[in-house]
Amino acid sequence: MEKKILYIHRKDVDKVNKVRGVAIIRKIRLLSAPEEEILSLPEDAELLKFIGFSPKEVGEFLTDLKKLGIRVDLKCMETEHNRDWSLLQLYKELEEEHQYMTARRQEQQNEENPS
Repeated sequence: MEKKILYIHRKDVDKVNKVRGVAIIRKIRLLSAPEEEILSLPEDAELLKFIGFSPKEVGEFLTDLKKLGIRVDLKCMETEHNRDWSLLQLYKELEEEHQYMTARRQEQQNEENPS
């Protein structure tokens, strides 16, 4: 299966160009979304969707981004479940998941390092 990514970042063109550069070097096809869907997202929205990747390949791509100082909080692999979601629905789901995971990490840190 051909590897593709959908990367949306409404505010930082430089970051978009760096992500695109990594994709081009890795011969990964870049997808675009309809403008009306992009405009339905919050102004500061950023998300990255991997299509046709193995977990290892996702990790390698994210490592390449990390080397460039790039971090993307809202990311996912395409699944049968999320394949047909709108960008807004995907964004909301990823945002909720990110908030939950961030809270869990904070709880774990507090348990490991009580005041």
